Amino acid sequence: MTAREEALGAVVGAYATRRTGWDTDPAAPVRVIDAQVLVRGRPGVVDVVADVGGRVVHVPIGLRAPGDEARFLAEVEDPVLGLFEDDEGLAVAFDALHDAEVAGSLMHAVWPEGPPPALVRLVHLDDASTTVAADDNVAFTVFNDAGTAGRPGVATLVALDDVGFNHLPAPLSLWRRAGRDLGIVQEYLAGASDGWALALTSVRDLYASGGAPEDAGGDFGTEAHRIGTMAARLHLALDRAFGRERDDPARNADDVEAVVARRAPELLARTGVGELLGKVRALEVPLHAIRTHGDFHLGVVCRTEQGWYISEFPSSPPVTTAGTMESRDGSGAVLRSPLADVADMLWSFGRVATVAAEERDPSGREGLRELADAWERRNRRAFFAGYLGVPGISGLVPPGHDAVQLLSTCFELERTAMARSHLRHPD
Repeated sequence: MTAREEALGAVVGAYATRRTGWDTDPAAPVRVIDAQVLVRGRPGVVDVVADVGGRVVHVPIGLRAPGDEARFLAEVEDPVLGLFEDDEGLAVAFDALHDAEVAGSLMHAVWPEGPPPALVRLVHLDDASTTVAADDNVAFTVFNDAGTAGRPGVATLVALDDVGFNHLPAPLSLWRRAGRDLGIVQEYLAGASDGWALALTSVRDLYASGGAPEDAGGDFGTEAHRIGTMAARLHLALDRAFGRERDDPARNADDVEAVVARRAPELLARTGVGELLGKVRALEVPLHAIRTHGDFHLGVVCRTEQGWYISEFPSSPPVTTAGTMESRDGSGAVLRSPLADVADMLWSFGRVATVAAEERDPSGREGLRELADAWERRNRRAFFAGYLGVPGISGLVPPGHDAVQLLSTCFELERTAMARSHLRHPD
């Protein structure tokens, strides 16, 4: 290891031990895999991919001359990681995305076609990535957990944009090096309202006013219909982008039963569950498997003045696994029925109604269950109407409303089991 790699390794090690959720051992060995100077001088940026105790991480390191005034973002704690010396001399090293000026320079290096941003602010930080907004019209996401060379969520996003699906923040530039997806520049949905928050407000209004859901001030039915329309367009676009495979209802029913038996076996004893699984096995309808969203719920959609958008595509395999199959084209892509996504959203409607009831009446004395059920029924119907009303979707999902209902309810059973299992054994 060269002296430069050793110095970069020390900085990356400091970063990894501080990153919330990573739980990195301070004594973990660090091996620099790749390092590239993206912005020369002071302030500057060295972009590093390194192995830290077996975890591959990606860290854009900002460099400033000692004594130079930094513009660290107000939302973050002290991002200084140590000292680093190169041909330019001694420098203070820090997380480049936590300095407004340096983050802007980094984004311009990744996306030179765009104007240098004047205003940068942090908008999202999790275990896998960091996102900043530039001038409130562009979002720059850096993937910090680099263990996956090609990120399925990014590939899906780019492919959907290529086939004209416009319910997503448009990708403007993809940052790749040595086969790794390092980041992405996208349109920023300024002023977007989270789908979960809008639905929660709607249920709260209903609980406060009583009556029929459609008469409540915050009725969500129209929005549920629009989300259904967007979901169908998403699935048709995924079909165009990646193609489909033939599938079998019985195989899906068997998979769901196996997952539920493992995760929440008590659900199999519920009235009607055995009958449901039997009806799905008996279906003699064509079933298709495509690439799906994989975690399609109210928290990953948002409302803007232009309509509904999908704000997030997961980079990992689907949250639920029943019915998944590998594409026969050798790509290794995971396919499943689009009705698994439908089930995710339907489950989400029920979940938001339950959460709002528990929030308003923890003791259960107000008897909000009837209102919750009415809200859920209205929005499930509206979602299905929007979904099944899109031209072309009837050629992708099984024919007949009954078959669609049976299969989506079957997948929803698995989602419920996974949620129960997580509550008992949280990660």
